[in-house]
Amino acid sequence: MIIELFGPPGCGKTTFAHALARRLCGRGFRAKVALSYQASNRSGPFDLGIFYFILRIASAMFSTSKILLSSKGSGNELSISLSMVRLIPPKRRIWRARLWQYILHLSHCWDQAKQSTEIIIFDQGYVQAIGSLAMFNGGSDTVALAKALSLAPEADFAVRLIVPPGVVEARLRHRMEHEPPAERIFEADPNINMRSFGLFEIINNILVESDRKVISIAPLDDQSTFKSISRVEQQVISMLSQADGGPAAKKGAMTSARRR
Repeated sequence: MIIELFGPPGCGKTTFAHALARRLCGRGFRAKVALSYQASNRSGPFDLGIFYFILRIASAMFSTSKILLSSKGSGNELSISLSMVRLIPPKRRIWRARLWQYILHLSHCWDQAKQSTEIIIFDQGYVQAIGSLAMFNGGSDTVALAKALSLAPEADFAVRLIVPPGVVEARLRHRMEHEPPAERIFEADPNINMRSFGLFEIINNILVESDRKVISIAPLDDQSTFKSISRVEQQVISMLSQADGGPAAKKGAMTSARRR
């Protein structure tokens, strides 16, 4: 089973994804978060961010080369990433290259997830990647977004995170204040991030109109987060039960409920 989260930067996708995985594992399911990345924080008077920055670039170049040189599935993965970036090209080259590289890795990881019997949670899957492309393009219309979403492989269901703009803005500014300067190269301007609220509303409407399964949640505090996790968990159990023709399977006997 594949679950993907989407929403404006700073809405809590990574935090929720890991909390959901822990909850599912605690209930006996085999679940993990894929391709998740959390920026490093400044620690002490010395800024080691530049070293993490260089390591991150080197690691990305190595893993990208590995995918491109692999014969198994590399053609399809490359095709998806190139098609999406050409359809909605970010204005800045650095973002164009970064998102192309991310979608390439996402495609590779997604293909592996489809073969897995685990529950794979993407805190930034195809829907989020398309939202990021449009965010840095600055002028993508509904037609282009719908076309890009039609090119993307579908998750079993998507989870949309809804958080008030004021909360998101405060989180983003706090993140920028505490991250190493080198990390800021990979961060978007807060104003660009804040303009993404309307964009993800449009994306959500497109998904709903195309009969994609979307669950909207609003994890603002401990209580609402607990309720949101419980809601997603019930959806997982329901879909696994339907796929298995009975009670949802647990460790050692769970069958994938991925789309065919």
